[in-house]
Amino acid sequence: MTTPTPIDFLRLTRSDHHLVRHIEVAPEQIVYCGTVDMAFASTEKRLNLYAIRAAGTPVGFFKIDLKYPETYGFARAGDLGLRAFMIDHRHQGRGIATAALAALPDMLHRLYPAATAVVLTVNIRNQIAVRSYRRAGFVDTGEIHEGGLAGPQHVMRLDLPDS
Repeated sequence: MTTPTPIDFLRLTRSDHHLVRHIEVAPEQIVYCGTVDMAFASTEKRLNLYAIRAAGTPVGFFKIDLKYPETYGFARAGDLGLRAFMIDHRHQGRGIATAALAALPDMLHRLYPAATAVVLTVNIRNQIAVRSYRRAGFVDTGEIHEGGLAGPQHVMRLDLPDS
C-alpha cells in the first residue's frame, strides 16, 4: 500500500497564472470543467482561485464562487460554489482528487467561517466525478440543473463543519 501524497491548497491571484497554466485535463473532460486558461481569462467577479498541490507541486485547480446563492436558485444563503474542479490528466488515478475533496471542508471552514455548505453541479454523464463527490460526502439533492454547457447536471452539496 502506498503512502498518500500530502495535499494542500494555494490561494491564487490573477497574476499567478504561471503557477498553474500547465494543468490540463483530457480533451473530453474540458466540456465538464473548462481549462485553467479559461478561468484566468474570465472577468467574473467574486471568485477565488485555488491550486491543489501534491507534495508542494500544483497538480489541480478549482474556483470557489462566493456569489453562488445569488446566481443559482438551488443554492442557499451561506453556500459556497465549487466550480472548475480539475486534476491534471498526468496526475489522475492517484487518489489526489479524493484527498483534495477530503481536505476541502476543513479548509473552507477555516477560510470562510460563515459558510454553511459547499455546492456544485456535475454533469449527469460524468459518472466518475459523481462517484468521487459522493465518496467525499457530497449528497445529491435530487435537483437537476438544466443550465450546464454540456447538458443536465446533478446538484450536490456538502455541509461544512460547524463553527
